[in-house]
Amino acid sequence: MAEATSGAEGAAGVGILARDGGASIAYRRLAGHNPGVVFIHGFHSDMEGGKALALEQWCREQGRAFLRFDLFGHGLSSGDVAEGTIGRWADDAEAAIGQLTEGPQILVGSSLGGWIALLAALRLRPRIAGLVGIAAAPDFTEDLMWAEFTPEQKRQMLEQGHVALENCIEPDKPWTIKRDLIEDGRNHLLLRDAINLYCPVRLIQGQKDADVPWRTALRIADSLASKDVEITLVKDGDHRLSRDQDLSRLVRIVAALAEQVGTPAA
Repeated sequence: MAEATSGAEGAAGVGILARDGGASIAYRRLAGHNPGVVFIHGFHSDMEGGKALALEQWCREQGRAFLRFDLFGHGLSSGDVAEGTIGRWADDAEAAIGQLTEGPQILVGSSLGGWIALLAALRLRPRIAGLVGIAAAPDFTEDLMWAEFTPEQKRQMLEQGHVALENCIEPDKPWTIKRDLIEDGRNHLLLRDAINLYCPVRLIQGQKDADVPWRTALRIADSLASKDVEITLVKDGDHRLSRDQDLSRLVRIVAALAEQVGTPAA
């Protein structure tokens, strides 16, 4: 099993977790009391976004442990995002949580990160005290990509192994979606069956989200075995949910969950 490199966290506070095949995961973490908080970013995002930083600031003020990291192909981690798959990203999350944290953790996942958080929680069930999804997007490769592809895009995917999708952030740099992402995603679908998690779960979803239909939150809640599931619908909220009021709401929800599942910060 890959291990964190010696002296991994340098002056800039960026650590490197070595992975198989010479790959590496970049991370930042705070020491503190538990339950700790782990943030998992979205597709084509990274650990430096507003949601991660807002949670890190709150954890720092509370003396609470915190971890954020870049999935394979994102941010400061190695690799090309086009070569990533759901399984590989779930492995990244499992390794980061398993090797870089101790004790009970609250996982907070945004979009793709919400899917990865659910998968990681299933693998690490005894250590997961709670989970928060922000526009969580389990099964998006099947329901929001493949199902929405035109017949021509499906033909191109099957014959050429990839398609180009519009990049909503940088329109002149389309995203390459490879067949491996779609096919591997089918090995990790969650909304077709029960999700056997029993920890408290909080789902935050904007109703003006143009990327993940807000009813996805209802599907997740219906699938979860946990009876302690709450959904916060933000009527004017978009996919990013990164406005000041969105960040304040996120921190409040995580704080309340941390108090519920562990000893409140002094």
